[in-house]
Amino acid sequence: MVELTLDRIVSLAGDWNDDSRASEQFREIIENEQTTTEEIEAYLREAMEGTEQYHNRALQDLVNNIGRRLGFEVEYGIYQGRSDTIGYDGHWKSTATEDKTHLVVETKKTTAYSIDPGQAGNYMDELTNRDDIERSQIYGLYVIGEGEVETVAQTVFGSQYRDRMRVITAQRLLDLLEIQEDSGLRHDQVVDVLLPINAVDVGQLVGLIQDVIEFREDNSAGAESTGAGNTGTSWDGPQTGGDAVQGTISRDELDGLHDATVAVFPSQTPGVEFLKENNAWGFVHINQQPEYVAMYISDDVQQIRYVAYVQQIVPAADATLARTLESYIGDQAEFDEGKKVVVFEPDSLYELEDPIEYESRVPYSLRYTDLGRFKQAETTDDIL
Repeated sequence: MVELTLDRIVSLAGDWNDDSRASEQFREIIENEQTTTEEIEAYLREAMEGTEQYHNRALQDLVNNIGRRLGFEVEYGIYQGRSDTIGYDGHWKSTATEDKTHLVVETKKTTAYSIDPGQAGNYMDELTNRDDIERSQIYGLYVIGEGEVETVAQTVFGSQYRDRMRVITAQRLLDLLEIQEDSGLRHDQVVDVLLPINAVDVGQLVGLIQDVIEFREDNSAGAESTGAGNTGTSWDGPQTGGDAVQGTISRDELDGLHDATVAVFPSQTPGVEFLKENNAWGFVHINQQPEYVAMYISDDVQQIRYVAYVQQIVPAADATLARTLESYIGDQAEFDEGKKVVVFEPDSLYELEDPIEYESRVPYSLRYTDLGRFKQAETTDDIL
């Protein structure tokens, strides 16, 4: 639940301008790894319902933050145009393709005023010249708060940018983030959704749909069991002060198919105690059973440091834990009845000998990757 509202931020920090304290404070809040998608949605609602200038500027920041959570490298744009910089609202970069893909993002709270695709088109040209980028690598994306989005789409369709621009509502962009979190949509698939899909090869779209369906299926049947080495003491069940970590393991030692699913969860350092006491992770929303769970530890660690093989997923109320359910609620994410506990196979929780270091992308919430990428990754950017 968002307690520090946009109105409250302005009252405490003053005017919301480029490089202002209010802007910096808000970006710190929404970029925090512990800020949930639900909290982003609450801020988005507040920005959409507000009528002040800072509501528009907060919407611009929120759209950029959603882009970051979708796996893009994001450069925040400026609120008010000036001659010494390109005036886009955001610049998103993706390494999902062989040549880095760039999105020039423009956020419009309403379609009450006409929208000229040439504005974003000019920014695309300026970016091409400034950074010496191939024109084919740059796209435009209009994110609309409310109004007749179809009118904007038709305007783009009738312009010279029809093949280089996309239009989406802010709510649909947030929906895409939630789909990614719930279904295992990878970043490269997110890029396929947002960028103009090949109008000739319609199989590209069919393949994308099929990938999502396969991620949603319970693919635990037939998965190979973990080949964890460096065995420590056997796990005797949940116990206060226990330590289910069996020692260390390298990622190369993890058994399984190349496309086996790895669920990556974020945790603060105190959450490691939950792992060790329960040989499990909770309390989370999850709609499929992955083969592996990996844990990104934030704070001063900033690494994907632990990995375990998944045995089952149970409702939180049915989980056998070292302490009472109520005693954990204050330590874990905000609790609700729909959350679950991911139980690991006995003796399968290990600390990685070769943890994956943070670069620029953070798993703000549950993210999925495959075992092949997980084993080869040098930094978090390679799998998020």
